[in-house]
Amino acid sequence: MDKATKELLVKEFNEIFSSAVTGVLVDYKGSTVEELTNLRKTLYGKSSRMRIVKNTLAKLAVEGTPFEGLSEYFKETRALVYSSEDPAAPAKIISDEVEKNDNLKLVAGVLVSSGKGEVLDSSAVKALGNLPSKEELLVKLLFVMNAPVTNFVRVLNEVPSSFVRALQSIADSKE
Repeated sequence: MDKATKELLVKEFNEIFSSAVTGVLVDYKGSTVEELTNLRKTLYGKSSRMRIVKNTLAKLAVEGTPFEGLSEYFKETRALVYSSEDPAAPAKIISDEVEKNDNLKLVAGVLVSSGKGEVLDSSAVKALGNLPSKEELLVKLLFVMNAPVTNFVRVLNEVPSSFVRALQSIADSKE
């Protein structure tokens, strides 16, 4: 690989490390091209991406980014699964895929908050993957917010209903 190509790769990796909100480093040794292609398709559907990293170039590119803590893990065959939108999506997909594919192994991850990256071990990545999605959390929040209003309407509706039932029972008893 010539020097210009290496410089482009370092720049590309640096942009990924600077813009992603989460990333999971996986070891893909032994995986087939078909398995990796299917994984990429699944990731693409969840606004996540997978990039095979060249370790020496990634170590250069990670400096000064929130992903800097991952530099010690750049060895052997590594791929970075990342997202710039949903922090939990890569962890969910990779956790599921690791269960199905014995050749994939979770190495580490990074969760970026307030511009700082927190390095996660494989068990923390799995825990992040088990969290409900953003949509699920929003639905739960809406149900919680809607419950007091719904209960209030039921209480208000019960007063006239009780009155009508009382009148009906009086009318029934007089007949």
